[in-house]
Amino acid sequence: MGAVRRHLARPELSEGARKDLSDALHDLLQRAGRPSTRDIAAALKGVLDPPPSHTRIHDLFTHRRLPNWQLTMCVVEVLACRARGLDEADECDRFHRLWALADEELVLDPLAPGSEGAAPEQAAAPEPSPQDTPSKIPPPARVATHGSVMPDPDRSRAVFFGVRDYAHLPDLPAVSTGLHDLASVLEGPSGAFNAEHSQLLVNPSSAIEIMDAVTTASSEAEDTLLLYFSGHGLIDSENGELSLALPDSRYDAPYTSLQYHWIRRTLLQSNAQRKLVILDCCYSGRAAGLMGSAEPLPLMDIEGTVLISATSATRAALAPVGEPYTAFTGELIDILRHGVPGGPEVLDVELVFRELRQRTVAKNHPLPQMQQRGSVGRLPLARNRQYRQETLEYPGQ
Repeated sequence: MGAVRRHLARPELSEGARKDLSDALHDLLQRAGRPSTRDIAAALKGVLDPPPSHTRIHDLFTHRRLPNWQLTMCVVEVLACRARGLDEADECDRFHRLWALADEELVLDPLAPGSEGAAPEQAAAPEPSPQDTPSKIPPPARVATHGSVMPDPDRSRAVFFGVRDYAHLPDLPAVSTGLHDLASVLEGPSGAFNAEHSQLLVNPSSAIEIMDAVTTASSEAEDTLLLYFSGHGLIDSENGELSLALPDSRYDAPYTSLQYHWIRRTLLQSNAQRKLVILDCCYSGRAAGLMGSAEPLPLMDIEGTVLISATSATRAALAPVGEPYTAFTGELIDILRHGVPGGPEVLDVELVFRELRQRTVAKNHPLPQMQQRGSVGRLPLARNRQYRQETLEYPGQ
């Protein structure tokens, strides 16, 4: 007789968002036929670097702490693919929201069990002394300072490009303002880039104009390469791949758009140590590939790369009528421009993404996605403009 597979014990958790996430993970595991932790770990080889061990998968289901976001989403992809009657994209969106709510619960309650990977000193807040008044007790930091070095602006390059006016598709008036203001924030005194080594393309005339700029920046960048696009995203009807709509693009003519795989090829050839791609367009999650597929993620074979997309592979992005920015870029600009209360001195990619996700959950907007290879998620984007203010507010720190 074969060995009896034991059920993974559910952790004892109080009612709340963390318990909701844990219960949902166990329910999904059951719907997927209860694969072993070794089976799940094997399915993630080539997807995560380094690949998780089966004990780490076991901990994800059984520990009280909040599990790592990226590992959680990878496990959800594997289980949703194996469960009958479930839409993988819907499950990913559902668990994005569950994890973000649990993360927010942890931020609001510093005495709750910490998240996976948190420093020991962050697990619980010290007891305030009797003489301390509430106004003197600092708020809990949302993330530790990683000590990452800001990009060298002379050895880094950035290309901001997007399309506001279309001949055959709806215009996007907010794109132009978003392009200029995002570039201004990232090139300003608190930003990581230099205007001298950045390019801004609004309504580029052709794919050639874009690829010339991207190729030049890619070849010149030695430290960090940033590529940002805002506009319509289209899906190729034959291969399902993402393409970036140009001013003359048409829904029924894929050859009129810029195929994203040309951007990817350029990233593969770049000598930049760190590469960041930000896509604010419909279906932008397709740039990361499908994690449930048999093939490795297209992004994951590009070392030192992180991709942030405004939405998932099957969702439309949001451009509210009358607003100065698209929903995604507006939140991104606000975070970089005004900083994060209680955050570290430097805003890195991971912290910015967490803030984006929490805000989109609160506003019920499309959920952004992130994929990375290596530790490039620690890439600093800007200095936290609220860090110094809070240091001055609490003397003696």
